[in-house]
Amino acid sequence: MFTVSSLIKRVFAVRLTTLVSIPTLIVLLASSAWGQQRILQKNLCDEPSGRVYNTGDRFLKTGRYLCLGERINPQNGSAVKVLCFLNRKILYLKQSTVFNTQICAPPPNEAVQCSVLNIVPCPHDYKRPDDEKNAPIVTSPYGSSIINNRPQISWRSVAGADSYTVVVKGNGVNWEADVKNAATLSYPKEQKELRYGNTYTITIISNQGDQPLNFSPLVVHLLPVNDVEKIREQVKQINELGLPDDEAAFRDLDTIYMSKLLLDESMKTLIARVAAGSQNPSIYRLLGDRYLGALLPLEAQQAYTRAEQLAKSSGNVSELEKVRSGLELLKLFKDR
Repeated sequence: MFTVSSLIKRVFAVRLTTLVSIPTLIVLLASSAWGQQRILQKNLCDEPSGRVYNTGDRFLKTGRYLCLGERINPQNGSAVKVLCFLNRKILYLKQSTVFNTQICAPPPNEAVQCSVLNIVPCPHDYKRPDDEKNAPIVTSPYGSSIINNRPQISWRSVAGADSYTVVVKGNGVNWEADVKNAATLSYPKEQKELRYGNTYTITIISNQGDQPLNFSPLVVHLLPVNDVEKIREQVKQINELGLPDDEAAFRDLDTIYMSKLLLDESMKTLIARVAAGSQNPSIYRLLGDRYLGALLPLEAQQAYTRAEQLAKSSGNVSELEKVRSGLELLKLFKDR
């Protein structure tokens, strides 16, 4: 392995035939350190693992990507704030530290978190196509954890249904509304908002005339207000960095939201990028992952298909491999 000490040995070996001055040696050492830094960035930052979030480091600027293997060098008395993409944690580093897998590593089974292979944290039971007949599956809010106390409510339309009944029940809230010629409902302004830290059930009933056809429930939990405030403060700081919209969406914002399994917030951010015309395969691939986590395989298939097209056309081999892994998991999902 190439080190500064090995360079010194090589320099002194050169002095057997050529005199090397102290200033020259200093320049060589400095060039070596800079060269290693550039090599490190070139070789490892194709898939960055974190980002610097303040100016507490002696060399690294705020907003800069971090690669595994790079060293954090806090200024005296300062703590460097770092967001680790892999484990979705915010780290405050007060001592010189190598940013490696010991402090920034994905948790066990991260690849299958909230999916068919790890059903416990998932939002609701998956229903096969035959089971979904006449069932108005809730598609928004996504997942079981939310921070919006007046969420937009959406569902899949049902063949033969001419109206739907939306029922919301929980602590301090109990209302229902009839919807015709639509499969979405904005939270009614006249109704009490959901309370943070409480759990509610959103039920959609499909109707044909006066007869109910079927129903689909979704249980959602609002995070405690302290968690909501932390999430919003972190999102504010991300926005203040002025990152490219796609980059912020599929790296930083998704990391912050998914640290609390906020599928609803992550997916709506990604969907907004799709609506804005993004051609980034990472946006669509991650959206497919999140749809799969929300147990919405039809939507996941569509997102993966578009991601695959964009990855192929742009020659993005890394994203193409991730898309294919998602499609394999989706197949397992459907076949179980």
